Amino acid sequence: MGPSRRQRAAEALASVAGTADVSVPEDTGLPVLPAFHGLLPGLGRGQVMTVDGVGALPLALLAGASQDGSWCGIVGMPELGAMAAAELGCDLDRLLLVDEPADRWADVTAVLLEAVDAVLLQPPARPQTGLIRRLTALARKAGSTLIVAGSWEGASLRLRVESSAWMGVEQGHGHLHSRRVKVVAEGRGTGGRPRSAWLWLPDADGSVSRAELASVTNLQDKRAASAEADPAEVA
Repeated sequence: MGPSRRQRAAEALASVAGTADVSVPEDTGLPVLPAFHGLLPGLGRGQVMTVDGVGALPLALLAGASQDGSWCGIVGMPELGAMAAAELGCDLDRLLLVDEPADRWADVTAVLLEAVDAVLLQPPARPQTGLIRRLTALARKAGSTLIVAGSWEGASLRLRVESSAWMGVEQGHGHLHSRRVKVVAEGRGTGGRPRSAWLWLPDADGSVSRAELASVTNLQDKRAASAEADPAEVA
């Protein structure tokens, strides 16, 4: 992979300042929300990662980067609207949505890879090998992260939801308020060893957080206390 945007900026600054070297912090990639830190340190620049299916998980992966000021694009996912992205923490001022690019999806993705820091893509069909190689090479050259909802030959990292359970409906009463999922990360991006973490996706506030056993117990206690104080809340 060629030099990152940060490295190129440092080199340009060094040439203008007339110095031999400018110290730049190690680039660990685009930031992710703290809930994902047990799975991956960040979104690898110039890399391709896949996410099984669509929904909250791929959108949540963009939240940390957009909050940090990075521009992100979403291609071919009309079911993931702006409201859902905002609820999961995405900065809408840093988000470009191309809902239905039709047969131009590859061209649209190529343009975005050169213009923004991360692109979330759902191809309309299984891409041909030549097209996969073209977009993978372009992501590497541009130093952008390509997140694909579905399969992608040669992807360095794959995230999948292994199990999922909604909370809130008990004995036929109440309403769904949070979902606890087990997310597994596998591939070269994890050093060859699968990693997993329990997440609230979303939690009762609509955001993303860790969901270890202690947090589940705390949530249940809070809901029980709230029900005792106001029975109509879970009726």
